[in-house]
Amino acid sequence: MSLNFDEVNILGNLINDTFGKPSMSGGYGIANSVVTKSSLSGEILTVTSLAVINLANLHTQHQEIAKCENELNQHWKAYIKDLKKNFKKKEHAGRALKTKEDQNKRTTDVQDLNVYAETRKAYVYRRAYFEVS
Repeated sequence: MSLNFDEVNILGNLINDTFGKPSMSGGYGIANSVVTKSSLSGEILTVTSLAVINLANLHTQHQEIAKCENELNQHWKAYIKDLKKNFKKKEHAGRALKTKEDQNKRTTDVQDLNVYAETRKAYVYRRAYFEVS
């Protein structure tokens, strides 16, 4: 069962943080350095969590990235849980939102801001793709 026109509008309003609503940031792990956003394309909901981390030295960067991936997973899981809770409210759709993650499409991207800096700050993006109905 796919979403009807009204349910797509409801979901779009819930994920829209353009005017007056903050994006999901902090509260699920690394405070004030993580943001979670989503977009809807057809029946595919893309949830992206972004963190700014310090990679420090070359010997520990892989552990830092893996640790950050785990935290970002917690962020988008909490985001989906909150989205489902809001969608189910009586004043919104009044029914449960079903999501099925395509785990083969889950991605992680790391972008070094400055390789020569001592702290080596980097952006870590974690994306998950869900089929919604």
